[in-house]
Amino acid sequence: MSEMKEASVRRLDSAQASELALLVDLEARWENLRKTPSQTAGAGLTMQDLHAKQKAYDAFHARLVAYNKQYTPAHVPELLLNTPSRLGIWCRTMRDLYLLVEQDPQGHCPVYLLEKAYRWADHLGARMNKDRVNRSTPPSNIQAAIRDLEALGQWCDDLGRTAPSE
Repeated sequence: MSEMKEASVRRLDSAQASELALLVDLEARWENLRKTPSQTAGAGLTMQDLHAKQKAYDAFHARLVAYNKQYTPAHVPELLLNTPSRLGIWCRTMRDLYLLVEQDPQGHCPVYLLEKAYRWADHLGARMNKDRVNRSTPPSNIQAAIRDLEALGQWCDDLGRTAPSE
């Protein structure tokens, strides 16, 4: 999402916002599968794990290609959410995106996107020797996800104030 910042998300029409919301959740699903604990612990993956990972990537890649053919600016996956300010900006941008689609009857709750955000927040907290971010129960609707993204953005702001310069 490096090409699309907070202000430009707010200018999307409803069709593009819906497509992008689905795309970023599919992207997060694939990224989350790539970062599973069994991989980092050195445990082997089962064939089922590998198939799930491939299926998630295929769904994300197909949606990415279709989205980038139809819309500008093209979606570029966000690679670095490794500082409080970067993660905070990304969380607020995602919040703004989901604010645009919260009334869409076809909208879905971005559970994978929130899992990705919490995974990055956990990484930041551990690296900076801070407590993990508080989690609510997994969101059941877009409004709950929006509140979680707002809370994560605030957590990042608070963490950034106590951290040395990025």
